[in-house]
Parts: sequence; structure tokens; C-alpha cells
Amino acid sequence: METRGGGNCANALTAAARLGLDSYLVSKVGDDSIGQEIEQELLSDGVHTQFLLRAKGHSSPFTYIIVDKQGGTRTCIHTPGAAYSPQDLTQDTISQALADAQLVYFDGRLTESAVMLARAARQQGVPVLVEAERLRPNLEVLLGEADYVCTSAHFPQQWTGETALGDALHTTLSRLPRVKFMITTLGKRGSVLIARTDSQAVNQEVAQEAAQEASQEAVLEDLLHSMLDEVGSSNRAGDGNGIGDGDGSSLLGCTARNGTRVKAGRVTATDKPFRLQLQRSPGDSPEATAAAEKAASAEASANADSTNASAYGRTASTAVATAGRDLIATVTVASAANLPQAVEDTTGAGDAFIGTILYGIIHKLLYDQMLRLAAVVAACKCTALGARPGLPHAEDIDADLLTA
Repeated sequence: METRGGGNCANALTAAARLGLDSYLVSKVGDDSIGQEIEQELLSDGVHTQFLLRAKGHSSPFTYIIVDKQGGTRTCIHTPGAAYSPQDLTQDTISQALADAQLVYFDGRLTESAVMLARAARQQGVPVLVEAERLRPNLEVLLGEADYVCTSAHFPQQWTGETALGDALHTTLSRLPRVKFMITTLGKRGSVLIARTDSQAVNQEVAQEAAQEASQEAVLEDLLHSMLDEVGSSNRAGDGNGIGDGDGSSLLGCTARNGTRVKAGRVTATDKPFRLQLQRSPGDSPEATAAAEKAASAEASANADSTNASAYGRTASTAVATAGRDLIATVTVASAANLPQAVEDTTGAGDAFIGTILYGIIHKLLYDQMLRLAAVVAACKCTALGARPGLPHAEDIDADLLTA
């Protein structure tokens, strides 16, 4: 058994710090030896911890992760620690944490405190990225404060109840008019980035130009199938989160600490904005509503929170004026990176991906560059056991992947 640091946000910030970003964690651990180990590991990776609280008399959160290499599965047994409450987030902490900040990332947990910090960030003009990995209580309120969103493969369909992935992505973005782009990771199939040009996310002049330029219409579900087939044709699918095992076509990549050479995959993108449409008829779908309610109830039950099921799904506050309209946006699809050996462990691959997106936003990488780099970092992470030992440093990655 090995003991390593973990947690979505801490893992993502570690990935970002190893790429060269100045990263600060706002969270809470116990005053036990595990809490001390957590802080020391973060510091050793360059993650600043002055906003990491130590809860007196409490144990630190701890998760047993059982990895079945042969079956490719993970079993997690989690013991929570003291929650970070709104009372912990003082005005002084908010002011110091946001001083000179270029981006704030939330992993979707502890939403009451997260919303407070997100709203303060927006008031100061600091962009916000929110991760939507799974249905969580009041996550939709936090999503409403986001400039950027990263979702898991299943979240859009669970939140919207839509059967088709394209319809789920379309509906999700229609509920979040502030979002500039949304990335959805699709495991071994790669990732999708949809960049909006028709909303509060861009200024009115840009939106009008995009609307005039977007003369071509497409059903998003059909467009996704075509683009995923295009990038997948040269990448034989592998296992893991954003990982393939084909030869690909790129010489760029990353050399893992164990010597494994991970190569970047392929990317395709629309050359201009499209008027993206639903596959199904526009308007509310009773079937989708029922499916979303069922998913919210199941997630609440899994968290022993059945009486609060409504907080896990959609409420009336997410019915926005843009619902039912065509979505004007560009679409970028990236394949998985190419990993020539068997995956050691996928734990934290999604966190590695998001940590790289943070880097890409700060450094203004083009969308195709951002997705390729994120897939490479996620694949490189999977060459070692645990969420962090396999994370590459900037010097491990070909320089052309790191610059705009």
C-alpha cells in the first residue's frame, strides 16, 4: 500500500504547478499527521498553502483507493474530514486569495463556500472555471457563476436527462449563458470543446459578427459523431481517461519519469461558428425531465441525502432566456494521447487534464493546443500509481506543446 496526496482540486493545482503556474489552495485539513503530510506534499510541488486551514480536533479526509490493474477498475472508500464552511471564508481570506489572481478553479464540492468566493471573483473581474464531475447539491448555482466549465462524460446527460450526448451538451450550454467554453472529457474517445459566440460570454459586436458568419447549420449530435470518427480513425482506442495506444501522427509529446514516451493525438475543429441544433425537437422534453430527476434522486441516495434530492438537479433558476434557440459556437474535438504501454493507474487523470486547462487559459493557448496538451499530461500521469507521481513537469514536455 502507498499513501499519496489526493483530492480533485489539490491534484489539479499540483498538475498546474508542475507546468509552472503559481497555484494557491483554499481548503481545510485536520490537525493530525495526515494533514501535515498533505500540506508538505503540496508545498514540495510548489502549491502555496497559506489558505489551507487546520481544523483542531479533527481528522483529515482520507480515501482508500483499490486499483485492479487487470480489470481496469478502481474502488474508492472515502472518510470525510471537517467541511470548509462559509464561516471559514472570511472577507480577509477572500481579499488575499483573489489578490493578483488570474483564474479561480472550483471542483464542484462545498458549493455554499465556493459560491461566495466565485461571486467575489466575478465582482473583481477574475474568471472562474467550475468542474462538473457529477451531480452535487447546489452545483447549478456555482455553474451559474462560471466563465469556463469542464465536465465528465456523463454529467451533461445526467443533469439534463438528454439521451444523446450532443443534445445534452447543447442543453447544458443553453442553461449557462455566461460560459465562454465548455470542455467535456470522453475517456478513451478524447475530449470536446464548444466555444460559444452568442451570449453574455462575448461582447455584443463579436456576437453579432459570429451570428452573421454562422450561415451553416448542424445538428450537434451528428457533428460530434463525424468529428470523433475523424480524430479516432488514426488513434486505436486504449484505456483510461483521455488515453489511446495508437501511433498517431504527432512527434510532439512528453517523456514520463519512467521513460515512457507519450505522443500527442489528433485534433479537428470547425473553421467557423455553426448554428448548432438539437437532434430532438426544441422545447421541454418530459422524458428528459423525468430522466434528470431520476439521476438526481439516485445521486442523492448514494450520498445518504435522499431528502435533499431536488438540490442535485435542475431548478427553475436554470431556465434561461436562451433555451430553445440555436447555439452559435465553434467545436473542437481532440483524440486521446498515445500511450504505448499498459495503463498503470487512471486515478487523477481527469484532475491532470483540468490542471492543464488552467495552464492553457492563463497562457492563452489555442483550443486545439489546449486539448492536445491536456490529453498528453493526463496520459503521462497514468504511467505511475497514484494521482500525482506520474504528473509531468514542464521540462518533461516538448516546448512546442506548451506555448501559443
